[in-house]
Amino acid sequence: MRLRALLLAVTLLLSGCSASPSPTEQIQSGTDFAEQQITWQACESGFECSSVAVPLDHLNPDDQIFEIALIRKAGSSNLRPLIVNPGGPGASGVDYVRDNYESLGTEKLRDNFQIIGFDPRGVGKSAPVTCSDPDLKDQVYYQESGFPLGSTEDYEFSKDVLERFAASCQETGFSVAYFNTQQAARDMELIRLAIGVEKLDYLGFSYGTELGATYIALFPDRVGRFVLDGAVDPTLSSAQSTVNQVAGFDKAFRSYLNDCLAQSECPFQGDVEAALKDVAQLLTGLETTRLPTQYEREAGLTVALYGIIAALYSQQSWPYLTQAFQEAFDGDGSTLLLLADFYHDKDPDGGYLSNISEANTAINCADERAEPGDFDRMRKEVMEASAVFGKYFGYPELSCVGWPRGESMIELDYAVPTEIGPLVVGTTGDPATPYEQAVSLAALLSGASLLTYVGEGHTAYGSSDCVNQYVEEYLAGANLTSSELRCE
Repeated sequence: MRLRALLLAVTLLLSGCSASPSPTEQIQSGTDFAEQQITWQACESGFECSSVAVPLDHLNPDDQIFEIALIRKAGSSNLRPLIVNPGGPGASGVDYVRDNYESLGTEKLRDNFQIIGFDPRGVGKSAPVTCSDPDLKDQVYYQESGFPLGSTEDYEFSKDVLERFAASCQETGFSVAYFNTQQAARDMELIRLAIGVEKLDYLGFSYGTELGATYIALFPDRVGRFVLDGAVDPTLSSAQSTVNQVAGFDKAFRSYLNDCLAQSECPFQGDVEAALKDVAQLLTGLETTRLPTQYEREAGLTVALYGIIAALYSQQSWPYLTQAFQEAFDGDGSTLLLLADFYHDKDPDGGYLSNISEANTAINCADERAEPGDFDRMRKEVMEASAVFGKYFGYPELSCVGWPRGESMIELDYAVPTEIGPLVVGTTGDPATPYEQAVSLAALLSGASLLTYVGEGHTAYGSSDCVNQYVEEYLAGANLTSSELRCE
């Protein structure tokens, strides 16, 4: 990388050229944010990168400026721009496009669109939330207190670790209070202006649907064709969203168990209810003990929960979950640990590959959090939502300890009309964003069409030929006005 940069610098000197000012330099010299010019340069292998300068606070801009990282495939500049967001919140759009380009959507999508990924504020290369103590991060996502679950000692230990972790993630950089979804949607408007399109076309997955819906509410006259897959209902309270998600994972887990019990290698016997009891017993045991692994690290309750959740995002991951249970019942937590590492983007050899976990918490807590009046009701409802998982999600008081509330946010009207209605895609067995949220988002957004995919897993575009056809017809200009778009 350094040699390549040196050769580039020599070439510029020899040719007598000077580099264009960066977006930040343009703003500092008096250029308006809406008039900045961006330059795409070769980066990675076969891609081009750029960036857009944004104010920390769009509603009260001052001298606090940073840049939003962008990426596109080299040679696609003549194609119609399509902004993509993979979700999270906290997932890097730059990494998503770079690492998954050949499997992103379909070949037709890649042949017809200039697919542009970006890192939302606080994520990846865009003023990332950076935590100074990796050991604290390990404690939060991989360890237990050692005290009985739900005890005063357990609560106080967890609160102390979470407070110290949150503080370690705010020692440097910008105030994470401004890393909220409304500010990120305003960043998207500056991306639209910088790439020079009159209306923005957008493909958002999971949390990316909430980001897209927020953009619609803020800039309805700039909305082009929006595909929102794995929909989030932005009007739900944080408490209700958690309850819905616990219910979604419980439903998906039961679907997994039904499938597993039909396989000869399944480690469970009897029916789904019997299997649920076996899993509950395993998790209860891990509240106070740990399983050894092949990686000089142990797997306790937290690892097991994240490992199970990670495997439920995709039906293709179910065989790994079966393997994890087979091993766990034999006293080995290796595959559970690998699944948890995948969920947290952790390098098994040490460290983390991205800041997705801390960015997720910062953004979620800036957007909204469960309020004290919700706590008791939420505890009751998560227990009702899942007899196996519910008790592990019954402590909303701890979810945003040490993280600030969002700043410069306004009340939004998601029902504002747009020239082109968005296409909302919902999967009936989606564990992370339950199908009911797709129904409610489609009803909320003016002129929206709902595409129902009868299946399992989180999001559908790119994994169903039927869904692919509808999405691509819509992006190509089709008017999908049917009240019942369905793929089975």
